[in-house]
Amino acid sequence: MENWKAMLLLVASCQGILLSLALLTSFRKRIGPSLFLGLILLIISLELLNDWAIQIHYHQSPAAIPFWLLESYLIIPPSLYFFILSTTRSDFQFTRKHLLLYVPAVAEIIMETAATIRFRLTRQVTDLFSIPAWFFFTEILPVIGIIAVLIFFGKQLRLLSKNQKASSQTRQSLIKLYSFFATFLLLSIFWIADAVFLLPVFPFEEGIMIVFLFTLAYTGYSSFTFFDTPQTSDVPLTESETQSESPLFPNYNDRTELDRMENLLKETKLYTQPKLSLEDLANALHLPSRYVSYLINTYRATNFHSFINTHRVEEVLRKINDPAEQHKTLLALALESGFNSKSSFNQVFKLHTGQTPSTYLPKIREKV
Repeated sequence: MENWKAMLLLVASCQGILLSLALLTSFRKRIGPSLFLGLILLIISLELLNDWAIQIHYHQSPAAIPFWLLESYLIIPPSLYFFILSTTRSDFQFTRKHLLLYVPAVAEIIMETAATIRFRLTRQVTDLFSIPAWFFFTEILPVIGIIAVLIFFGKQLRLLSKNQKASSQTRQSLIKLYSFFATFLLLSIFWIADAVFLLPVFPFEEGIMIVFLFTLAYTGYSSFTFFDTPQTSDVPLTESETQSESPLFPNYNDRTELDRMENLLKETKLYTQPKLSLEDLANALHLPSRYVSYLINTYRATNFHSFINTHRVEEVLRKINDPAEQHKTLLALALESGFNSKSSFNQVFKLHTGQTPSTYLPKIREKV
């Protein structure tokens, strides 16, 4: 039984580490949800790997690599917080000041590493956990942080759910967010029971982490675009902001700026740029990015990415009906229209038309 458990822990942790590394290296121009989700999964994976190491007494080996030193729970609260912000706020930008929230985790890793080096050099044990302040810092503080973040997470989901005009893409994103929220809430309940009340619930916590990693890993293997979490319609900073338009941006005429945005997209076809960001569109319009996001959310009832993808799908459909474009493959038309991969095109196309490109194309070509 113990051998099977050790094998399960090893397989789950290795899959989780591979998945987290893929997510950590997947972002390009903009730091987004994948990076922060990757950090969370890395800590969970290291926790399971550490459990495996305990099962086989790996820690007692003189040649053991102390990977557990990177396993700082203090990484989880800020990572989950930034995951929420980068998923629900299209104008969110990760800046250097945000790195300050990771300083406690870095401090813990440095202290643990120093204690390990001291032990290996002098064989003198430094029992940091016997220090009440250190126990609070490394065990209780992360619990407090995760509770605060989950409260914030719940409020964001409640506000997002009030948007009755949400697109199908946004609804899919909400389902993912609710799934993550439920998982982290359940993990946190067992975490609190274990760390604060010293209840023997770790096997249940361990089981949740294993199922979570296996589910994400095999979902990712079948379709890595699952992790391209589309941003939901922006959540206002306060509920009062949803009740009135004029106090938000009194210096702009919404109708004028909305028409100007549509004309710019029609004339320049900015949406054909694969890496077009909200900031790029806002700069082209000489408007604040938050205001451009507000226009799209309010008057198009969607988020920036879905709005741009709608233009890209319409561009593909226009090209399909253009006799001069008949010699090109569907993938070529998609890439010319701003999509950066076949998988993302297929996913977005089905969301907007209700059919896959392979099903839709023969029907449209029959009419040409």
